[in-house]
This record gives sequence, structure tokens and C-alpha cells, in this order.
Amino acid sequence: RCPPQALFDAPINTEYSQDMQPLERMLRDLSRRASALILWLDCDREGEAISDEVRTVCIKGNPRLQSQNRIYRAKFSTVLPGEIQRALRSLGRINEHFVQAVKARSEHDLRVGAAFTRFQTLRLQKKFDGFQDSGVISYGPCQFPTLGFVVERWARIETFVPEDFWTIEMSIRLNGDGSVNNSDQNGNSNNNQQSRPIKLTWKRGRLYDRAMTMALCDACQEAGEA
Repeated sequence: RCPPQALFDAPINTEYSQDMQPLERMLRDLSRRASALILWLDCDREGEAISDEVRTVCIKGNPRLQSQNRIYRAKFSTVLPGEIQRALRSLGRINEHFVQAVKARSEHDLRVGAAFTRFQTLRLQKKFDGFQDSGVISYGPCQFPTLGFVVERWARIETFVPEDFWTIEMSIRLNGDGSVNNSDQNGNSNNNQQSRPIKLTWKRGRLYDRAMTMALCDACQEAGEA
């Protein structure tokens, strides 16, 4: 037990979860037989941070990779053969600035979340009955905005009032030469040319007035052409 403010300066220990330990062992074993390491992780800040984690594990299995400067970073945007070959011809190094940026953000989220979680848990347990046995009341810099999205969506669903609406669907059939296929309402045509249907879109999309929709539909049918 410690006061919430102490969590801002508490040491941070990084450990691998039980389900990830087989992957850690595999990386160590493979690195022992490797003469070089090429990191093919996503080309963004998170990918750079994961590359750093993989590098750390592999160096534990084969320190020569670091001492001989044989760790490279592949930069690519697709997994097409040409892109993979281009990445192999232009290998670089891990961007340490990106790695430190991700670590700083992660540490900030962890410390703020842990400290405020402890603060509000202790505060609410003293102020309201029934919170003593409710466990931890968590807070997170990413958790709260996400919860806000969920609540906003839930509120929209709860307050939604369904309304009937009508729309007009129109289509024409064109022959292979671009001329209009004069078919009947069942789509039966008198000529033998192969035709294709084209559906017309309506800018208004839908109307909530049935009488107005029927009037527009009748006007289209009377016009006979677009």
C-alpha cells in the first residue's frame, strides 16, 4: 500500500506474460544461430517500439548481434515482391527517437492511470457505501475517451425513434452498342443483343412523405425518358 502520488516515481518492471514466454524463448533460440538480424515490423512508431523489444530479446540470446553491429531495420509499405526486394537493398537502423517517444507515452499513461486509479478508488470507497467490496475503480488516459465513444453510441441507440421513409429506384438497360434496351416491365427484350442493367442513384436518397414520393414516381413514369 502506498499513497497515489508515490506511483509517479515508483520503479517500473517490465515482464512478459505467461502466454508470450514461448515466443521469447523462440526468439532467443533463433538468434543464437543467426549472424544478422533484420527487423520486419510495421513502419510506424509502435512498430519501431516493438522492433526495440525484439532486438532486446535477441541480444540476450546472441550478444554478438549488437557487438558486431549486425541488427538492421527494414522499411516497407507493402509485402509485394518488388517492395520486399527494395527494402532489402536499403536496410537501415531502428529510429531511437521513435522508440523513446513510444516509451515516454506508455510510461505517462501507466503512471497517470495507476495513480489516479488508486486515488479515485480510495476516495469513492470512503465516500459511498457499497464501494468497499467493488474492487478497483480504474482510470486510464485512453480508457476514458473510449468509454465516452461507447456511451455516446449507446445514447444514440436508446433515443433513436424509427420513422417510415420511401425511396425511388430506377434503372435502365443498355445494349452492347450503348443504345437503350427497350424491354418490358419484366425485363423481357425483343432484340437479341446482350444488355446490362445500370441503376440510377437519387441525390435525395429518401423521403419521409409518401404522397410526395408517389407524385415524383408518377412524374418519372409519365416522362418516359431521363
